[in-house]
Amino acid sequence: MGFLFGPAPIRRTIPYLQSGKLILKNRVKIMEVHYNMYWKQYRKDKSHLLYPQHDAHIGLREFYFWNIPQIQYMNPNVQIVRFLEMTPNPFIRCWLQDGKDILFDCDSQTKESIMKRLIQTLGKTEEQLEFEASINVKQVSEENDAIFGVDRKRFCMCEVPGQCPCPSVIKLPKNLRGKFTKYLTDDLIKQEKEIVEDGKDFEDYRPPQIAIDRFFQS
Repeated sequence: MGFLFGPAPIRRTIPYLQSGKLILKNRVKIMEVHYNMYWKQYRKDKSHLLYPQHDAHIGLREFYFWNIPQIQYMNPNVQIVRFLEMTPNPFIRCWLQDGKDILFDCDSQTKESIMKRLIQTLGKTEEQLEFEASINVKQVSEENDAIFGVDRKRFCMCEVPGQCPCPSVIKLPKNLRGKFTKYLTDDLIKQEKEIVEDGKDFEDYRPPQIAIDRFFQS
């Protein structure tokens, strides 16, 4: 099985992915994760070994390794993008539906603290999750008159009074039909009146030159 290969294959198992605790709010659309992989500046003279440096990115690296698969599984409509070796400080940026963004400073923080901050700021509450779980989507869709289709109260919108009827039942007005677009609406009304009252044949009718020019220019 392919998911057993690679580092920490448990991250690709269904029970592990379903155990994610962060379910983002609907207004969150994009999540950016910025961190660096290599925190030491390796030098040829090995002077970097004399002055140990503090790794401020390790918490966000572990968060991306262990928690991002769960977040992506629990939030399939959220785009998650990773940026490596582009900024000196690790941070997370979330873009909302209205174009605003929220920054989370992850410098020297553990993956647990990062997850806790995300849940408190952009995660759905337990009450909201319980309310969404209690909604019967199938029953609501069946009772909603605005939904059309098979096994619904109405198969097509044309069954609603005041809507345009189906062309298969009642022909559309000529000004709404494609082959009559070269005619002006007023000319069509006049032509239909002549056919009804005077018995004039439609084949003898010729649209005015201005209508023909407008049709070929478009």
